Amino acid sequence: MLRKSLLVTGFLTLSACASISPTQVDSKLSAWQGQSINTLIQAWGLPTSEREINGIKYAEWNSREIKQRPAVNIGVGGFGSHIFGSIGTTIFGGNKETHCLVQVGYNADGIVTTSNWQGDPDACDAAIPEKQ
Repeated sequence: MLRKSLLVTGFLTLSACASISPTQVDSKLSAWQGQSINTLIQAWGLPTSEREINGIKYAEWNSREIKQRPAVNIGVGGFGSHIFGSIGTTIFGGNKETHCLVQVGYNADGIVTTSNWQGDPDACDAAIPEKQ
């Protein structure tokens, strides 16, 4: 019974972690197409880098984060006749590194013409502000 309840608890914990789909991030980023790069900078903050390639200027926002994932400890112990023993393990847990790189290209008039992202969809969803 204990084993069954641990499995149910573990399943519920995992299913509670909703994940953002890449399509949702694409949609959120594409909403910024046609905006002024100055508008993006006001909403997103200063880019981490800028460059120009073949006459197109690019601004990049790069974020990296390390999160401590929740851990579940399972142990079995015993005591009898002056002998004590225990067995335990930790499942899940540990550090998880997430990153997101968002790149937007803009023309000489400062209008965003291209955009792309790579990295963890959850991190990119958090890094890209909602367009008002």
